[in-house]
Amino acid sequence: MPWRNGGGTTLEVAVDPPGATLETGFRVRLSSAEVAASGPFSAFPGLERWLLLLDGAGFDLDFGPHGQVELRNPLVPIRFPGDWPASASLVEGPCTDFNVMVDPRRCQARVEALRLAFPRAVPVPAGSTQWLFIAGGTLYVPEADLHLGQRHALRAEDGPGALQLIPGYGGATLVVVGISDC
Repeated sequence: MPWRNGGGTTLEVAVDPPGATLETGFRVRLSSAEVAASGPFSAFPGLERWLLLLDGAGFDLDFGPHGQVELRNPLVPIRFPGDWPASASLVEGPCTDFNVMVDPRRCQARVEALRLAFPRAVPVPAGSTQWLFIAGGTLYVPEADLHLGQRHALRAEDGPGALQLIPGYGGATLVVVGISDC
């Protein structure tokens, strides 16, 4: 789908509630964008944003009066208010990012990246939703009998208490997005 400011395109990975749009509003939105050129970010007043670099050398973000941040290390999340002015300057050509946006009046987010070389359990507490986005490698989830590959996503909610994650040969990297109601 096109960016709100028309400067590029993004792949919408998930939105909650289902069917919500930028115009109708949403509780949570996960997306991945190809950043092909330097330029301004779209403004999302009232939302909280998390951003992680997936591929490429990254970019520098200028938040105007709020300072600057380098987004150059893969899978290191940064967080900022959606109404901050933001402009990206690419470091060495195009890159791909992962974006999490939440409405802080309706929910809270926790975003972390995991690099798995061995099986691991990820908690899914009651009353929460956990999103798993596979940034690299492959992953097997025995509880759901699912094999997930790069750029796949899985939503788990209200249990089973924990998901067992078994990385494929060579490991797996994933972004875990935990959502809890306010």
